[in-house]
Parts: sequence; structure tokens; C-alpha cells
Amino acid sequence: MRNLLIVCFIVILLPAFGQSPSGLLQEVNKKFSTVKTYSAGLNLVFDIPGVKVDPINGNVFYKAPKKFRIKTKGIIFLPKQNPYEAILLLSDSNSYVAVKMADETVSNVKTTVINVLPKKQADFIVGKFWIDPVNKLVLKSEITTQANGTLVTNYTYGTMAKNALPDKMELTFDVAKFKVPKAVAVDINSKTKAADNKNKGTGNVKFTFTNYVVNKNIDDKVFSE
Repeated sequence: MRNLLIVCFIVILLPAFGQSPSGLLQEVNKKFSTVKTYSAGLNLVFDIPGVKVDPINGNVFYKAPKKFRIKTKGIIFLPKQNPYEAILLLSDSNSYVAVKMADETVSNVKTTVINVLPKKQADFIVGKFWIDPVNKLVLKSEITTQANGTLVTNYTYGTMAKNALPDKMELTFDVAKFKVPKAVAVDINSKTKAADNKNKGTGNVKFTFTNYVVNKNIDDKVFSE
């Protein structure tokens, strides 16, 4: 009888302690997992030391679980990481350990800050997520890998928040770890300058998404062209 009372007492108190870090991350992933495919219009704005590139328009395509492609008429400068890598990391809850670190405010929203550590040695070193616990959305992420350094992403949601798809994303990365394509020698336009490999500091890329089309068939050729 005593043990039964203790169990009942714990069950009653659980809501007061809030959702577990791994549980909250899985709620976030559950929301994004409703998206099997999407396409959208895309505008890219760059701020990279040593590189002058005008804003570029194009299209973006995604197909679960990990196919991602940006198509533009010119050369684009992006970190090697998929911009959605942060959210995709959350899909396999058995591959990491989640630890709550703090509560912090991001864009006037009180967020739960959760660190994610891989269980096995991998290129991925550590992830840090600022989660809106009410709407189950990632408002900010910080992913560190051995190969590409640290990628910080800020997310702004609007029309597609129900599917965890942002209207805007802003990526900040370590230029020293950033690989500029060799093809940059063929200028996008007369205002484009090749980057000096010695450049240091942080670069910034802003994504603006429009006209989302969700869960419509996308030919796999889109990702290999």
C-alpha cells in the first residue's frame, strides 16, 4: 500500500517538473516529421568577409529523410551543413543524450535551452537548441562539428509554423571553416569577388522562404541534377 501511495504521489508531481528534455525534442521532431516533402521560393542575402555577392533568388527542395537541394542561376556560398541539419539531428532519439541547461529569452519568447551530445563518436560534437516549449519550435540552434566548426541558426516562423517550417532563417558560421567552391573563379556577376582563403571571422547568410508547397511529390532527379 505504501509503495502504491509513493507511485501515485510521483505521478501527481510529474507535471510540475515539466517535460523531459528528450521528450520536448521529440515533440519538436514530431511536428517537423509531418513534412515528407516541400518546395519553396527562396531569397538569399550574403554577408561574408572578402566576398561580395548580390542577393540571389532561387528555389529550395526537401524530401524526407535527408534530401535537400537549393537551385539558383548563380553560384551560392553556403556552409557544407544542410540548413535543416539541426532539426534532422533530433529525429533519432537513441543517438544522443539531451540535457536541459537553462531557460533563456529569444525574440521575446521564453525558451528551454537543451544541449544534445552524441552517444557515439561522430563528426557531430555537440548541439544546443533554444526551444519554444509552448509551440514546440526551435527558435535557435548551435551545431558544432569537427569538419565545419560551429553553425548558429536563428529561425523566424509565420505561415508554416504548424509544420515547423520557418519563413526566415539566418545562418552564422566560421569563415575559416567555410569552403568556397572552386567555381567561384567564374564570377556570378561583375560585383562578385573571389574569397581569400585567409579570411577569418564570421559569415552570415539570410534565407527568406515564400510559396511553400508541402507534401507534393518531388522527383528524385531534382536532388541529383
